[in-house]
Amino acid sequence: MSAMVVFGLIASVALLAAFAMLNLGKLTPDHYTYQVLNFVGAGFLTASAASPFNIGVFWTELIWSLLGLFGIIKIWLSRRKARASSQAMPESVVPQEEV
Repeated sequence: MSAMVVFGLIASVALLAAFAMLNLGKLTPDHYTYQVLNFVGAGFLTASAASPFNIGVFWTELIWSLLGLFGIIKIWLSRRKARASSQAMPESVVPQEEV
């Protein structure tokens, strides 16, 4: 079995797992797992479409993979922002008494 066939099989399992878990309510688009499965699955299909070259599948999967990467970055940024705001010390709204 060639490397491209193995990439294609791994990709198919990853994409189908992501889709199934999304539809079963086990994942949402805001889960790292969902986005990573899409990124890896589409990335591997992009690689498998390179030999023999299939331009339609190649570009579709390349864009799908980049969208998965965008989703990963988006989740990371929103969690970083939430963590930073939860660690910020709120200013006291109670006025201090003058002595």
